[in-house]
Amino acid sequence: MSLQLIADDLTGALDTAAQFALAAPVPVYWGSLPDHLPDRVAIDSGTREGDAEAAHAKVRALAAALPPVPGAVRYAKLDSLLRGHAAAEIAAWIDAVRPAHCIVAPAFPFYGRATRGGRQGVLTGETWTPVACDLAADLAARGLAPTLRRPGDALPEGVSLWDADTDADLAAIAAAGRAAAGPVLWCGTGGLAAALAGVAPPGGDAFPPPDLPRPLLGLFGTHHPATLAQLAPLPTLPADDRPAIRAALARDGVALVTSGLPEGLDAAAAAAEIAARFGDLALALRRPASLIVSGGETLRALCERLGAERLDLTGQIVLGVPASVLRGGPWDGVRVVSKSGAFGKPPLLGRLLAMSPSTEFCK
Repeated sequence: MSLQLIADDLTGALDTAAQFALAAPVPVYWGSLPDHLPDRVAIDSGTREGDAEAAHAKVRALAAALPPVPGAVRYAKLDSLLRGHAAAEIAAWIDAVRPAHCIVAPAFPFYGRATRGGRQGVLTGETWTPVACDLAADLAARGLAPTLRRPGDALPEGVSLWDADTDADLAAIAAAGRAAAGPVLWCGTGGLAAALAGVAPPGGDAFPPPDLPRPLLGLFGTHHPATLAQLAPLPTLPADDRPAIRAALARDGVALVTSGLPEGLDAAAAAAEIAARFGDLALALRRPASLIVSGGETLRALCERLGAERLDLTGQIVLGVPASVLRGGPWDGVRVVSKSGAFGKPPLLGRLLAMSPSTEFCK
């Protein structure tokens, strides 16, 4: 299956394109398209933060540069909480490729994200709480008022925004789009991508053991409560304590590193400081065998600082937590597990470490 996917951050590109990586690896690039474009590709536009019109311009340019490939899945990856500039980037895709149908289905039931009455929300137990972004209104403001649809409804021309509570709902939406006569632009999260690719989400919390040889370095630039809960029972070290980090890697084969930022920094300053701290640290350490990174900006900044060319997706550990291999630069071949700061239940990191018992120092 050919794939052309654009996401607004690197973890989003990885966790969504991972649904299509079962048959063969999917290369993931950042910032610009490679000179020789494969028929399966995912791109991080880097447009999560900043201005909506700048995001529109960047995504439009990227989408317009993608060659027409018959039968390719064209996919606008949306954040499951609708952070970023979803309407602007959907509009950019439409301007660039002029699809007959634009299917917008941002639900991600595996992580408690459900769409009801055209609004995205978070399910906590039986309580559904809408997110701040009203995507239907934002699309309408751009002249793209969506037709609201539920699973089982007929697929209309133009833009449609679909309610979904379950993976079965997303499967029905995917089936409707696949049956369409004209070209389709798909807009959604890893949930819709899994439905399109025919990937069934794993039941409960079970997932197969990852191949994560040690030494294993974890870098956590996000302060999202989900990631903080995963780190809470585990020993962590601040990025500026290099002697302790080296000692932990030598002694235990594992070091989990947080940014250790001072209070009061705004988002832009914090992102720049995290990038600098983790980039400096990476260049000062021996190449690890495996890397766990939480936060899309953190991962992209690290890849850029290391001079990496791309990440080759090989699959996923659990839905929304992809596995890849770093390509290019001094850390070429390092295995990478990445995730959005908002993804994962509290035991996730502890289970990953428990499943990575071996020691393998890279030369």
